[in-house]
Amino acid sequence: MKKTVFITIFSLLIISCANEKQKESESEIKTELNKESKNIELKKEDFLKSKIFIGLKNLNDGFDFESINYFSESDFEIVLDRVEKYGIGIYGIEPCLNGDFYGVKVHEQIDAKPNDPNWYREAFSEFKKSGKNLQYSATYEVPNELITE
Repeated sequence: MKKTVFITIFSLLIISCANEKQKESESEIKTELNKESKNIELKKEDFLKSKIFIGLKNLNDGFDFESINYFSESDFEIVLDRVEKYGIGIYGIEPCLNGDFYGVKVHEQIDAKPNDPNWYREAFSEFKKSGKNLQYSATYEVPNELITE
């Protein structure tokens, strides 16, 4: 009887340790995936800085998060040309007026794909019609193929 109880307890301990090891492994995998995901996002940001924003003046003087670039109308036109050249998508365009939110247009509003230049050029054109000195930002869809080494 004692032997049976001992074997049962021992078996439960082994199972418990195995479950703990599995949880540790799952946690390690999630950590690695998070690191890889962050690494990819950093590479995408670097791509935007080195290929799309290069030579343009970021007008964000602290009125928004540091990582968000704002451009004049003429510089944003260049951004759109470069984005189109590389096949990058734009999820949304969000201009500001004197550091304050002015409006937003997103690709879903006209049922277009983010990388369809017609949608973002049309949205930009509509904002330009306001005649106001807007500062333009956007959220970008950088294809993974552009950042592979």
